[in-house]
Amino acid sequence: MPDLVLTEIEQRALRHLLDARPCPGSPLPSRRVLEWLSLLIPADDVVAVFQDGGLRVTEVVSLGLSDADDDPAEPHGAPFYLGVMHWSRNPRAAEACHAIDGLTDGLALGFRNGPDAIVQVGFGRERRFFDEHDLAMARMLTPLLARLVRERPTPGLPACLTVQERRVLSHVASGASNAQIAEDLFIAPATVRKHLENAYRKLGVTGRVAAVARLQGRDLPDMDLRERLARLG
Repeated sequence: MPDLVLTEIEQRALRHLLDARPCPGSPLPSRRVLEWLSLLIPADDVVAVFQDGGLRVTEVVSLGLSDADDDPAEPHGAPFYLGVMHWSRNPRAAEACHAIDGLTDGLALGFRNGPDAIVQVGFGRERRFFDEHDLAMARMLTPLLARLVRERPTPGLPACLTVQERRVLSHVASGASNAQIAEDLFIAPATVRKHLENAYRKLGVTGRVAAVARLQGRDLPDMDLRERLARLG
């Protein structure tokens, strides 16, 4: 494995990743985390996806070519790989998963989330291949990313909540202000307020404290211990 000598920008990005924390109720890193990752493993496309036990991709956060809107992706139909996968070196697997359709090369890092779900962080390049330096960087970042994707999705929230509304609530639960949430999600503060208003209405609450309690399952005082532990996974 080649020695990794980090530039000042790469060192700064790594420090930010070391300081990052999982978002309560969300298994995926924020767009800001993907931005820092793209400084360490440059790519045209960076995406994080959550695949549940039914092989459905239910949450997506992305930068670049696969920039996602509020709607989850279509069912994937095949299990994601765990560990580091360099797609150009595994062409049959890449073809079966449609991993690099329209790209020259791809790199994926897969992690378990609970007993049957998987989080995968993927990098895609249009014109060049990932090299040994990129692979060494991916292996170095793997334990760090594993820490960020251990959070389980929040159970019991209304299905009508959009992915973006869930992301905003997750950031609220981590203590972020509206301005910080807007910066992390690359949206306007007014959009954050609108997402919160919609989420409050759907949850039947009137403020941040009650919404966070609902997000974390603390608004169910009559739940017995066994059911609470099951919900927490």
